[in-house]
Parts: sequence; C-alpha cells; structure tokens
Amino acid sequence: MKIAIIGQGNVGLLLYQALFPNHQVVSYGRNAPSEEDLEVDLVLIAVSDDNVREVASRYPNTLTAHTAGAVPLLEGPNAAVFYPLYSFSKNTTVDWLQIPLLLETKSQGHRMILGEVAESLSERVYWITSAQREQLHVAAVMVNNFTNHLYTLAQDYCKERGLPFDVLHRIMLQGPEKAIDVGPEKAQTGPAIRGDQGTISKHMEVLGETELAKLYQLLSDSIQKHHS
Repeated sequence: MKIAIIGQGNVGLLLYQALFPNHQVVSYGRNAPSEEDLEVDLVLIAVSDDNVREVASRYPNTLTAHTAGAVPLLEGPNAAVFYPLYSFSKNTTVDWLQIPLLLETKSQGHRMILGEVAESLSERVYWITSAQREQLHVAAVMVNNFTNHLYTLAQDYCKERGLPFDVLHRIMLQGPEKAIDVGPEKAQTGPAIRGDQGTISKHMEVLGETELAKLYQLLSDSIQKHHS
C-alpha cells in the first residue's frame, strides 16, 4: 500500500515507523505536496485537531483518514477515520498489535483499504461511528488523563512534605492491572468504599483548605454513592 502520513508529531512519527516495514510510506510535515504530486492509496493525517479539516481539504480525491479521537468523520466521499486509542510519546516502544484502532469510512471499497492497513498493524480493529468514537474518547480521557493528573497531584503532595513518591510506584502499577483483571468496580478499595468516615476525616484535616481537599471529598462522595 502507498501511504502518505501528514504530520510528524508523536502519532505521525510512530505510525511511520510501524507502517514502513510493510508498506510504501512517506512522511511529511507542514510542507506536504499537493494532491497532484502525491500519488498514494491513502493519506493519514496526524496533526492537531484544529488543523485536521484544513489539511484534509487539500486531498479531496484521495482516501484521507485522520487520526483524531475528537474530530468527527469529515465531509466528502473520501473521508475516513484511523484513530489509534492510545497515549503516544516519542522515543517509546509501542506494541501496535495490542493498540485498538477505531476505523470509519463511507464506502465498502475504502473499508477494505483502511482495514488492510489497520490489520497489518493491530489485532484489535474496530469499526465504529463518529458518535461512538466521541463517547469512547470521553472515557479515554477519564482513564488516562484524569488518572495521570491525580498522579501529578500526589507527586506534588509528597514533594511538598518531603515524602518519597517512589514508594507509590508499585501501587500505581497495581491499580490498572487489577482493574483490568477483575474489573474496576471489584478492584475498588479504600476508606470511601468501606465507609470509614474516621479515616476520611483525618485525611481531610491533613489536606486542609486546599483544592486537593475538595477533589478528595468529591471523589470519596462519588465512590460512596456509586457503591451504596
């Protein structure tokens, strides 16, 4: 397959490296050639969400799939979506076989092309609508971005008190592993689900009048409500 990747950020570069062994792949940054000078089977757009539409408009007659989780399927018969549901960082090893690829096209012919490319990368290929992908993107933010923010707040909390944050690394790893193994609801532990109000009150005293205290109380209330 002849593929052009537009965008040389984290997603674009890692996609290029992954696709290169099995396809004829070229990578471009902002100065990508025009459609007339780009003879490929597929254009993959891996740019910021705000720039997806403008870049896609340059290739109206070529199957063009964007990789954005929060951008719907664009107008035009050749629009498609090739969204890897994963948090990518440069200089990391990615096990593409396990990365979920969420796909969407407008025709059976394009479905075959996009599916062939996806299946050369991953064992987890899903055909879903833009509405479903948007809903999954919300869930992805919760399980990845929100939890990472909690890690950051915990790290800041430890640093301010001269505590070794690395003693939390093991339980940080245990959390997602356990949630996947037995399901997040069964994996839930802690004072909130136990109804241990004395411990919660002591923690609130430690946190004082801070934004972190408000977040702690909000999450504790949510856990208790969900498991009541």
